[in-house]
Amino acid sequence: MARFPGRFRAFAALPLPHVDAALREVVHALDDLGAVGVGVTTTVLGRTLADPLFDPLYEELDRRGAVLYVHPADEGAASPLITGHGMTWMVGAPVEDTVAVMHLILAGIPVRYPRMRILASHLGGALPLLPRRLDNHLAFESPETPELPSVALGRLWYDTVSHVHSPALIAAVASFGADRLVLGTDFPYEDGEVFLRAVDYIADSGLAPEEATMILYTNAAHLLGLSGP
Repeated sequence: MARFPGRFRAFAALPLPHVDAALREVVHALDDLGAVGVGVTTTVLGRTLADPLFDPLYEELDRRGAVLYVHPADEGAASPLITGHGMTWMVGAPVEDTVAVMHLILAGIPVRYPRMRILASHLGGALPLLPRRLDNHLAFESPETPELPSVALGRLWYDTVSHVHSPALIAAVASFGADRLVLGTDFPYEDGEVFLRAVDYIADSGLAPEEATMILYTNAAHLLGLSGP
């Protein structure tokens, strides 16, 4: 960031679940070092991100209009059916993405902290396929949810990491809108040809040119508060 201030921005790593220490790190990272948000894992030592323990952190990020970036925790969603069968990352990671975002939505985090910009990894896991199902099940399964999941999902942002699977990208654009997606590469976990294609596949996926342009060039600046609203 110091060498190339026009090209790089950073998220801070926080010492969660120690919220007081995490808040001090937010001040240091964002005020002193110029970070634009924080990165957290989908769970913290078994705690959901919707745990009220973390409310003071979200209040501070909301006050600042900063980014909360959510990435899988490498635990296969705490399921031995995943971790015990060689699927921790191939299946477990998108499951963690899906579950973590739903925890936030069911707890009303996106609507309670509307200036905090939540960025989900991997196109939100399975979420591009689920908005109608989530809405239809809400009344009998999670009736205390403050807004429809389909509405809450529209408040979030999503990176384009899909191992260059164009149908997944197209589904995410159809469900969330091209303006809610930002380019992601997952480097170094996606390497070789998949890493090289992580950028090219956006334009080659069949999206409208203006949609690809938003994803590749303008959405990240809006997400990070560097331009626009």
